[in-house]
Amino acid sequence: MKNIFEDPEGLEHEVKKQLGIPDYLMMENAAVEMAGFIRKLVVEKEIENPSVLIVCGKGNNGGDGYALARHLADFKLSLCSIDLPSSREALTQFNICKKLAQISEESNLSKEADIVVDCIYGIGFRDEFLPGVKKVVESLNEMKGIKIACDVPSGLRKDGTCADGIFKADYTLTMGTLKTALFSDKAKTYCGKIIPLNLGIPSSDFESFGETKVHLVEESDASLPVRKNPGAHKGSYGHTVVFAGEKSGAAVLAATAALNFGSGLSTLLKTVNSNLIQFKISPELMISQQIPKKSTSLVIGSGLGYLSEADSNLLTNWFNGTRNPAVVLDADIFNVEYFISLLNFLNGFESARIVLTPHIAELNRFLEKVQKAYPDVGLSNEEISVQNLSESISTKIKIGKILNVLFPKTTVVMKSANTFIATEGEIFVVANGTEALAKGGSGDVLAGMTGALLAQGYSSKDAAVTACYFHAKASVSEDEENYSLTPEKLISRIG
Repeated sequence: MKNIFEDPEGLEHEVKKQLGIPDYLMMENAAVEMAGFIRKLVVEKEIENPSVLIVCGKGNNGGDGYALARHLADFKLSLCSIDLPSSREALTQFNICKKLAQISEESNLSKEADIVVDCIYGIGFRDEFLPGVKKVVESLNEMKGIKIACDVPSGLRKDGTCADGIFKADYTLTMGTLKTALFSDKAKTYCGKIIPLNLGIPSSDFESFGETKVHLVEESDASLPVRKNPGAHKGSYGHTVVFAGEKSGAAVLAATAALNFGSGLSTLLKTVNSNLIQFKISPELMISQQIPKKSTSLVIGSGLGYLSEADSNLLTNWFNGTRNPAVVLDADIFNVEYFISLLNFLNGFESARIVLTPHIAELNRFLEKVQKAYPDVGLSNEEISVQNLSESISTKIKIGKILNVLFPKTTVVMKSANTFIATEGEIFVVANGTEALAKGGSGDVLAGMTGALLAQGYSSKDAAVTACYFHAKASVSEDEENYSLTPEKLISRIG
């Protein structure tokens, strides 16, 4: 698991202060690391006589670019300055390059290069591009060469939102530590592959000067439900029950995913408004009109439509008969009028394990109910708008913290291009999913996978982290034509 920092500038300042590191030394270390990456890339891509274009802005990001130029002097190099340096360190590096006659004219932006390096703006960018700068970035984006962003793509703001015309990188070489801005939905389009580089200090030592509650999930953090007990039976691995409602196909997908992700038993609960009769159900799945007594997790909401009074009574009776409710709440359940009351009721159980899996529009509906129930919670209509929830990292982090305080037994999975999991006061980011998941039914598969892990005894945190990671991993394919990934194909890849 890697740490992600909301205030990387503050962290870097503290590292310099506490260790007495001169500014120029960190800039030099950044240049050395970038140069090393570029040299390896040239070998990997088998680029002969490589040409490199480095475009520098006026701040320290530009200073990194000037320093980089010195370390790539043996390449066919073009170094362009779009503004005179305004920071002391950048000016020092600029003057060195000027004395070495490395500074090129801006007209060289019209020439192609094998590698294009964006050193215009760093993480401190807050506004929109000036017209002249926007034109430069647009020219860089049109080039055919491999594009590399220094620290963050120019135009990416600290909260993860993007300026119009942002630099589109193939690789983002981020310095010192990972930054939350790199993991917004929009940033995912422009960052390419994110590669952290150190600044002459091991990352663990660098990060020890700051604190964070945001973490990037890696495969080693997720634990597949591997079976190691030769004496086990089907009951040893739990029983997942999926409510089948108005669009029962979604429930069939969830129940099938649960069975494929280790649940010993998987049952479709036929609700009052179920249309299961329209489907050919696999004999692997059971169908019931009652919640089986030995059920160990429920998945409620996938294609549900609405919850009738009779179904609500079934649910209440089951909850009253268990000390350890394990529930995945998804999709249509967020439309239920008494959803907040249901969530509070579940959080009242000492050993409750609850996972919510809303996509952004469902999260918006949920938060509107939270606003109504808790008017002093500190969330504005603008903050919880679908657009802001899609774009702003800081809002997602804030919401995660609020929901974990209001509903302490609940893990909230905020599904999007990058998925944010809020649990126990921390945020876990799953960033390995692809656009292949942008298809109806993908979320139902995730709900079923999560329910299966709860059924097998996972904590809500571990169930969410593991299900989200391997759901995302299943979307990755060697085939660039990834439009054909269906939920059924996705299920066949999980694990």
